[in-house]
Amino acid sequence: MRADERWVQAVKIAIVATFLTAQIAFGDLQTTVESIVNSAQLGGGTASVCIIDANSGNILADIKSTKKMIPASNQKILTSGAALHILGPSFQFETKMLWDKETKTLTIVGDGDPTIGDTSLLGVKDWATENHVLEQELKPWITAIEEQSIENIHTILVDDRIFDRNYVHPSWPANQINNWYCAQISGFNYHLNVVHFFPSPRTNNAHLGAIAPKMPWIKFGNKTTSKRGKKDASSFWVARPPNSNKMIARGNVKEKHSEPVKVAIHNSALVFGEVLKRELQTQGITVASVEQVAVDAPKSKGDLIFSHQTPLTPVLSRSNTDSHNLYGEALLKRIAAASTNQSGSFEDGAKAVARSVAQRLAIHSASLSPADGSGMSRNNRVSTKILAKWLASFNIKDPAGKMLLESLATPGTGTLKKRFKNFDQADATVHAKSGYLSGVCSLSGLIVLEESKLIAFSIIVNDVKGSVKGAKTMQERIVFATIKDLCEN
Repeated sequence: MRADERWVQAVKIAIVATFLTAQIAFGDLQTTVESIVNSAQLGGGTASVCIIDANSGNILADIKSTKKMIPASNQKILTSGAALHILGPSFQFETKMLWDKETKTLTIVGDGDPTIGDTSLLGVKDWATENHVLEQELKPWITAIEEQSIENIHTILVDDRIFDRNYVHPSWPANQINNWYCAQISGFNYHLNVVHFFPSPRTNNAHLGAIAPKMPWIKFGNKTTSKRGKKDASSFWVARPPNSNKMIARGNVKEKHSEPVKVAIHNSALVFGEVLKRELQTQGITVASVEQVAVDAPKSKGDLIFSHQTPLTPVLSRSNTDSHNLYGEALLKRIAAASTNQSGSFEDGAKAVARSVAQRLAIHSASLSPADGSGMSRNNRVSTKILAKWLASFNIKDPAGKMLLESLATPGTGTLKKRFKNFDQADATVHAKSGYLSGVCSLSGLIVLEESKLIAFSIIVNDVKGSVKGAKTMQERIVFATIKDLCEN
């Protein structure tokens, strides 16, 4: 054998050896993950795991990865990725205010923006200042009206038709619809579509406190008690009949609430119209009525006098880092509207998500079953393999991929605030989305190592009976094991 032939043969042997070593490394991670899953306390639950090298597409560990699982809030990863895929990273929500001088009609045209009146984004630290901050937020709106020398408004029309008026997904738990995490989804969202109560005890019934936003046009019933004995407990809650804002406070108030009790409101578009009317009247501008645009009315008309714009970045962050359901659903319906040029619906949004995943991963859309945008629905179904591949399909050096990566929580932030304790991996960062429903615990995300290695993972446990603590521990052990394995290899 000639020298050059021996050199080629040696190179071939080296390449094969390197390949075999890599395969053994992957095998070691598979064995480690299997051991972690088998020893986990999952309360009878079933675990599904998929870990992918995002650069090569190689699967590093796989346990029942093709099984369709309930993803809980990991559904938001699909929704936010689909929003970037369909709307694009430069998309902005745009809420418009139109003035028709002839009819003295002020029309607010909603775009589904979930950020208006969000006290977290407004930086409220002291709840005593909440109403003041909300009033300050409306100042640019009021100024725009004043600059038109408008003194009398016949009608404030709120056009929320960017979304349909099916405000609540049919599969959400009916007994939780008044809770903040099941708040209605509107083409015009305001104050996260909830009202805040700050009850405190007093003689006989409780005082409801400074309600926010101020809603003087609503009379709140009060059937509370203020028992403060040793055996008494606080049990304040508010009843709201369907399709109504007639609220009745009930339960016992033992101590003053320093944090708000959040109750979902009905038809936030009209609520915002009334809030704006009240603010205008405090500035001496009269408003005769507030109405919602009829579904079949012609396109809203008037001169544009104000525009409120919101980029995708804070919306994605609130959806993924903070796991706020309203944000996930607003994204879902907005991509539905963009895809159909009709009022966005849950159904069309779910179809748009399925199409986006199918396009990016070159799979059949029937491989997953989206139902809503937030993961509140137990009808959502997706495999960990699809979730991991979906994450891996985004190049984190491109604008869309970078935005998706940065929207995910990191240890010590958002929904991972109490997860991955003592995380100290100098060469690795974890960006992930957690999820929880009764019996469901999920964690999916990306591991970035030294900016050259990118790992996508999805770990979901379904059918847990009792606590999901064991599932969370297992998820974190798998992530740490993955980082350790890759750093060593």
